[in-house]
Amino acid sequence: MLTFDQKLSRIIKILLIITLSLLSLYVFSQFTGFITSVRDAFRAVLIPFLIAFFINFLIYPLVIYAEEKGIRPRWIIVAILYIIIFSIIGVILWIVTPLVIDQVKDLVLNKIPSIYESFRQRIEELHLEDHPALLNIYNQIQEGIQKYLTNAIVSAGTQVSRITSFIFTIVLCPIILFYMLKDHSEIGEGIYNVVPKKFQIHYIEITKRINETLGLYIRGQIILMFGIAVVAILGYTVIGLDYAILFGIIVGLTNIIPYIGATIAAIVPVTYSLLTGNTPWYYILLMNFVFQFIEGNILQPVIMSKQLDIHPLIILAAILGFGSLLGVMGVIFAVPLTGIIKVIFQYYNELRAKNELEVGSEV
Repeated sequence: MLTFDQKLSRIIKILLIITLSLLSLYVFSQFTGFITSVRDAFRAVLIPFLIAFFINFLIYPLVIYAEEKGIRPRWIIVAILYIIIFSIIGVILWIVTPLVIDQVKDLVLNKIPSIYESFRQRIEELHLEDHPALLNIYNQIQEGIQKYLTNAIVSAGTQVSRITSFIFTIVLCPIILFYMLKDHSEIGEGIYNVVPKKFQIHYIEITKRINETLGLYIRGQIILMFGIAVVAILGYTVIGLDYAILFGIIVGLTNIIPYIGATIAAIVPVTYSLLTGNTPWYYILLMNFVFQFIEGNILQPVIMSKQLDIHPLIILAAILGFGSLLGVMGVIFAVPLTGIIKVIFQYYNELRAKNELEVGSEV
């Protein structure tokens, strides 16, 4: 049984903790602008390095292969690979970009105005002037849409810093990647020398596992993304969907986002179908189920020889967490970043189990 003094002391402690917590929140709120600036600076520096780091998993095996064939020095190998890769990308863009631009132009300049006009005519046929309440709701919706579009146009014009940051990232990534590939061994040795000696053996094992696991995953995911995009373009063409190339590319790009990507890929063409009636919406849904079946049962087993084996809830939490921290790039890189964390934790658990086993055997 607590005495009165003990109860009073406990109450005072609780009140003190609450007061300090509220005070901390207040102080934290006064520095939100500074924290946001630090986060933006952190994001601007980290994103180009992350992109280059993960692309490194795609290209570095080619560098090793060229060295095994006796090609030296490494910077020549990287330069040749750059020429080949940029040439391939250039040819793909030269073929695909005009088709995509034509479809986007037709969608924006012709189809969307046509949809809006058709929708407006249907509204007029309802004679909303005879129903003041419905007319008021319709006017409010129109005003809201116009206000949203106006704000979107104005905000797009003021986002100069983000556009500059995006261009800066695009320019920096190949430069960072070049030095990552050229000085790969030196960078690894530099980090190895910084790590305390008692942890160096663990660093070697962890980096080896990360290279094996993520290398297979990233290379497989890129191939899978292209594969599902081609399947989607063909599928949408078969059912007669307008802008099949555009919607197929969206399917391929969103496929990089686990679980959520498939839903996003289906929403866009289904919405278009409901607005235009061009292709039955259930055809599109059925086709997207076919895409998922082909990906899960044909492409993935063939291409993805090794999965990261992470629970869906953890992946979704990672997408939300890294997305809030790094934006769109955080969503894209959520799975490989979570894979790195998983490899580290797995190794730690193995090490702890091994130590406990050794202690038990000694006893």
